[in-house]
Amino acid sequence: MTPSIPGFLVVTPVTDTAGRDLFLQVPYIVHGDDPTWVPPLLVMDKDRLSKEKGPFFKFGEAQLFVATRDGKPVGRISAQINRRHLEVHKDGAGHFGFFDCLDDQEAADALVAAGADWLRARGSVKMVGPFNLSINEECGLQVEGFDTPPALFMTQARPWTGALLERAGFAKETDLLAFRVDPEKISPRAKKLTEFAKANTHLTLRSPDMKRKAEEAALLCDIFNDSWSENWGFIPLSADEIMAMLGEFVRFVRGQFCRFVLLDGVEVGFMVFMPNYNEPLLHFGGKLLPFNWAKLVYALVTDRFRSGRVIFMGIRKSVQGTAHAGAMVALLTNEIKIQAAGKYDWAEFSWVLEGNKPMARLCEMCAGPPVKRYRMYGKAI
Repeated sequence: MTPSIPGFLVVTPVTDTAGRDLFLQVPYIVHGDDPTWVPPLLVMDKDRLSKEKGPFFKFGEAQLFVATRDGKPVGRISAQINRRHLEVHKDGAGHFGFFDCLDDQEAADALVAAGADWLRARGSVKMVGPFNLSINEECGLQVEGFDTPPALFMTQARPWTGALLERAGFAKETDLLAFRVDPEKISPRAKKLTEFAKANTHLTLRSPDMKRKAEEAALLCDIFNDSWSENWGFIPLSADEIMAMLGEFVRFVRGQFCRFVLLDGVEVGFMVFMPNYNEPLLHFGGKLLPFNWAKLVYALVTDRFRSGRVIFMGIRKSVQGTAHAGAMVALLTNEIKIQAAGKYDWAEFSWVLEGNKPMARLCEMCAGPPVKRYRMYGKAI
């Protein structure tokens, strides 16, 4: 049990710009002495928390809370109602996210209670998360793999954070896994599967047509929504959400970062692989101005990255479970090897639901055990 911490604790709902800015500063207090912490870009967080700019607010509402002790921030949490989730799952669940807290159980309990009260007042019977702000953005609380920085768009927590939530009454819902593949050390079994896939004359690959970005994004979303529709927590993904997630990075998206896989000439799967922009962001302190923007551009133009991440992947349900499915994933994975060989130390597949046994087994065959684990929690309220 965390010992009692002296000082007067207050949890305050965010109602103005000053409160939002305090909310955004909490991670710097919680993670500031962690050398692996990657400060999020403040401009992107401000946009997605804006009711005018954030795509989440087209189908949801949220309230932010900050905990202070003797006037100094010690933690934060968001509580949100996702109408799209409720339409799909009809489970009465409200969500929470952006949970960062010092090793202070009283503060954690008070933040959870404030979020639960807000959700309960809007009809929620369960509190599930973390989602920042939806399942199609960053989600999951890191519970393993604290020794290295995270990949792009993956969350980060301190080792004590999961215990704070568990003592506040939360229990595991499911885990999300991250696997890292060394492009130079693909297993013999994975290589054999790739050779088998290359010999499959029914399967072909293509890059997106960057002159038709809107149509290609719509196709990607259609395949994603079909392929993920029966997975835990799924809600449909929109092209607006993809663009908002990429934020400042969207102008760097190029055709070589995406592949569609075709079965007899029809697109049935895809993969989006991005350089790990967290490498330079590790040193930016959350800011692009005045000079960090130029550093980011220079890193991209000169391809000064040593890692990358598969941020989206999907295979249509009609193909899943067929003899073609594994071959499709092998072809897509081989594209990562082609892109990364000789340049990248690792490419991360994340996240993979632990309940998605076929994909988890395939990732483990290529990469070995997961390097990071992110937990989804829930509790009745």
